[in-house]
Amino acid sequence: MDSRPQPDPDEALHTIEGAGPPDVDVVVALLAHPAARVRSAAVMQLPLLVGEPVPAGVVAAVVALTSDEDARVRDHACFVLGQQWREVDTPAVREALAARLDDADQDARDEALLGLAHRQDERALPRVRAALARPDGSVRLLALLAAGALGDPSLHPLVLGHLEGWDEDAAAQVDAVRRLTDPAGPGGDVLDGVAELSRRRAHGRPDGAALAAWTTMAAMLDIAPGRAPALHEQVLARLGDDPGATADARASALAQHADEARAR
Repeated sequence: MDSRPQPDPDEALHTIEGAGPPDVDVVVALLAHPAARVRSAAVMQLPLLVGEPVPAGVVAAVVALTSDEDARVRDHACFVLGQQWREVDTPAVREALAARLDDADQDARDEALLGLAHRQDERALPRVRAALARPDGSVRLLALLAAGALGDPSLHPLVLGHLEGWDEDAAAQVDAVRRLTDPAGPGGDVLDGVAELSRRRAHGRPDGAALAAWTTMAAMLDIAPGRAPALHEQVLARLGDDPGATADARASALAQHADEARAR
């Protein structure tokens, strides 16, 4: 812990809440504050202050907090690394997340597992399989999202056992996981629907029901952005007879996701 004098916790929280991008160093310094609530607030604020690429020093400071004495701080550090900075893929980040797979705190374990799944780390698959096959039948949403991030077809039968009982928002995510793990692919309904959306837009027709297909695909891309290039190609293959729709698809949000995935 930093031995330099630290501000009063309430003062520190006020500083964090009002921080902007020029204040990154101030917020990073507060990661060493003796009050856990300040460290927790500081680590959660950092993704709002830095863009890509995330500075190595900032990443290292958050990695250090994955082993913090406070469970909530560890959870938040794993969340930032695992989900908000999923594009940061270094051995140090992977090892920090892997070290939390057996954390005493369930939330920290879940965030670490999802973070490893986003990075396609081989240590995630057996853990996800075990999480989906608990004897009592229970499952946590982040474990399902990890299954979707991995996209391993061997997980599909286990995913099918957990489709019911979710609220509306979570149900949409779980459906996306089902599609991402399906050995048969994401489903002709969503691919045809996204293709139809480009046809409609290219020819000046209302989006209509086709917009729902994009909503589903967007949920899939949020979980597994690396799948965007393949999905984009599958949509383009459905538009070969329509140059206008093909042009729309090549300039679409899906195309942008595909370009971003290829650039990583």
